[in-house]
Amino acid sequence: MTEFYGHSLKERPVEEWELLEDHLALVTQYAQVFLNKMNADDWAPLLGYWHDLGKYDPRFQSYLMQANGYLSHLEESSRVNHSSFGAQYAIEKYKVTDKKPLAFLLAYCIMGHHAGLPDYADDNAEPGKASSLSARLKDESTQISTGQIPTQILELSLPAIPGEILKKHNGIGFSLAFWNRMLFSCLVDSDYLATEEFMSPDRACERPVPVEESIWTAMEEALNTVLENKSSLSQSAVSQIRQNILKSCMNKAHTTPGLFSLTVPTGGGKTLSSLAFALAHRRCHQKERIIYAIPFTSIVEQTASVFRNLFDALETDVVLEHHCNIDLAQETYASRLATENWDAPLVVTTNVQLLESLFAAKPSRCRKLHRLVNSIIILDEAQTLPVEFLKPCLKVLQELVNNYGCTIVLCTATQPAILYRDEFQIGLKGVREIIPDPVTLSRQMKRVDVRFLGPVTQDSLVERLNEHDSFLGIVNTKPDASNLFEALKQQGGTTGLFHLSTNLCAVHRFQKLGEIRERLSQGKPCRVISTQLIEAGVDVDFPVVFRAVAGLDSIAQAAGRCNREGKLESADVYVFQPDGDKWSQVRGYLKRTAETTLRMIRDEFSPLHSHGWLSLPAIQQYFCSNYWEHKNEWDEHGIMQLFYLSAQGIPEFFYREAAKRFQLIDDYQISIFIPFDEKSQSALSRFRECLRSTDQATTAPKRQLLRILQRYTIGISQPALNTMLGKDISELPDGEGQPSGYYELINLSCYDFNHLGFMPEQAGILDVSQSIF
Repeated sequence: MTEFYGHSLKERPVEEWELLEDHLALVTQYAQVFLNKMNADDWAPLLGYWHDLGKYDPRFQSYLMQANGYLSHLEESSRVNHSSFGAQYAIEKYKVTDKKPLAFLLAYCIMGHHAGLPDYADDNAEPGKASSLSARLKDESTQISTGQIPTQILELSLPAIPGEILKKHNGIGFSLAFWNRMLFSCLVDSDYLATEEFMSPDRACERPVPVEESIWTAMEEALNTVLENKSSLSQSAVSQIRQNILKSCMNKAHTTPGLFSLTVPTGGGKTLSSLAFALAHRRCHQKERIIYAIPFTSIVEQTASVFRNLFDALETDVVLEHHCNIDLAQETYASRLATENWDAPLVVTTNVQLLESLFAAKPSRCRKLHRLVNSIIILDEAQTLPVEFLKPCLKVLQELVNNYGCTIVLCTATQPAILYRDEFQIGLKGVREIIPDPVTLSRQMKRVDVRFLGPVTQDSLVERLNEHDSFLGIVNTKPDASNLFEALKQQGGTTGLFHLSTNLCAVHRFQKLGEIRERLSQGKPCRVISTQLIEAGVDVDFPVVFRAVAGLDSIAQAAGRCNREGKLESADVYVFQPDGDKWSQVRGYLKRTAETTLRMIRDEFSPLHSHGWLSLPAIQQYFCSNYWEHKNEWDEHGIMQLFYLSAQGIPEFFYREAAKRFQLIDDYQISIFIPFDEKSQSALSRFRECLRSTDQATTAPKRQLLRILQRYTIGISQPALNTMLGKDISELPDGEGQPSGYYELINLSCYDFNHLGFMPEQAGILDVSQSIF
């Protein structure tokens, strides 16, 4: 053959197709830009030119011809695997040299650039179905002659690994595996962008352009204007403390990049102060972008809204939301494209999205990772990392700081529980506190007294709640929330009474939060029963809060919703232990953290009594019991052991197994569409039409409708779905009448559109869910 093609254009002559060498050169060009930020741009030609060496296979070229109506006399062939040969060539070329281990790193990236990073081996795979690196390297069916490949491509040599990656002797396997995942990210994003540039030039033109320094300057000016207005409107003691916190952030912004902690009690203005630090720090150290990671989706939506309002007057959209409940009304086409690879100045996302991506294997999830290089990452409520994932999480955060130029800010209302100390040697090292004296700040920000009521029945709790015109009551489970709401409703009606949990779809919850804020601002009675979802990041101010016993960090968050603005001379947060039956139903993480708090209450020598419930010494003792003493659980799923070097130095990495094990949320539920309002009903109707259609042109509309409908979903367990399917819930059929995996609530009596949202008892289901939301 005289011409080799990288991509074809359907129903267009071959003269308009993309030459393979043009595609390889463009991928290399993109990769060089991305890898330069990792001091690894000398790897770009290898990734760019070798990832598609398999397309020089005559069988692949024949496949392109057949797929476009040419060479129809040839026997029909299935899609040709073009991803294996480049990996096979790399291993063969360096098999008897000291660069063989490096060739394996390259092979992982090339082999996985379509199907995802492979595992090194898969001993349990069925014959002929193995997808591991080892198995595919031995696949003779994908091997080709190199005779038609340009010599200058074949003779590219393997460079070294940047020295800083190799400095560690402990955990070198993990460091190499992560560096390799970053190479993979650069390759995947480069390949996507280069392909898009040829196949969909209109789409490529819609991608965001690099942000000029003037935009960053405008962002700082906009934030400063808002902060100055806030300080001028209020001269209260709390307002003065917030200004001092902001001043501390600005004073630290010029210091050397790395790890920081921002220890500020709830209500101290962490969100805007940490953003001010990040913007100033970016300017001082030429950082690429700011990523704000938040524990809960409900808080992401609010935080993104705050940021978007801040920068609304700017000429360009600088805020990118990336989470499951994003409102499409807030999106542009460019921002939807930016979600794919986080090419945006300010990204607001969830801890789950960020951390699971750092251990992902799929190209779509890894694609954005190289955008983290030289960025500022703000981890809100950093102490919420699950105990069983602490070791891999902290290891990867330390990697980002040590080897990828990241600054990480650990925001917390209590204390940075994940710092290195003698009893917690996997903790983060070199963390600098932004606040000069967190202990004094904690005392200054004291606006409530916490009191323990002991065991309380629901009836006695209702009596106590009814003594107040306005209150916030927070319980541990969704059944507790709905039961307590009903008890209050029976005694006092529903005027000014609200229920919040994820049994309400996102749109329904936001409506309720809007009504709650309005009543509070007008001084009207406002009685709210909620699960934990209201605790962090929801800006409300109640005169009194009741909290079912939980971890001390959760109680601190609940206290942050009480006397938030310091308008009252004194305010109370009452902690209670639910009565016997309700307490016996609490299990797992909830039970363990609550029991830790109860042990501290029973210990008369605990700093909880001598220094106060929300004091830093009390919080330190709590984390000592809940985090630091559980060494055997820090890597409960054995993720760190999946990345090691063999005795011969071969990197034996198990990327897919790690991604499978690294699931921060292990209680995944099935999403059910709720026809809540006209918008959702219309979207559901159009979505059904898309499912019934076999036209590929419906793919994009279907994806957009799914994004709309995501805000109209509730989650239920598999057993609940099994019980309700067919009579209360319907599975939508696809174009061939087969199940689609999408579900709709059809028995609307199971959803209280006024207060409670989804009511499992209406379907005869005893909801024993331990969901804290």
